[in-house]
Amino acid sequence: MNWAKYADKKGKTADFKSKERVIQEAISEVKDDEGKVVRQAVAEKKEAYIALVQKRWDAESGEALADSESQYSLSALESEKARYDAECASAKSYSDGLALAIEDFKKL
Repeated sequence: MNWAKYADKKGKTADFKSKERVIQEAISEVKDDEGKVVRQAVAEKKEAYIALVQKRWDAESGEALADSESQYSLSALESEKARYDAECASAKSYSDGLALAIEDFKKL
């Protein structure tokens, strides 16, 4: 995801959604001819997750395609933001150093 464009896409072509997927199908109980349980019933198990869902289109025809779905966690988003914040701080420090060097250069 190009996060710089998220604000423009939010609510139009991209949104975070709570989703759910089946991680284990339900299994029915099985009994033998005498009525004894041979296999216990097992309930379907589901898992909740959060995904960024983005609409997609065919570039040539303009026809809508299946939505793109990317799973995210809060910790992954926070980690990515911290990485970009650190890069910004480093770039600012570098820029400040260059500004000082330019000042000194102009004094000569």
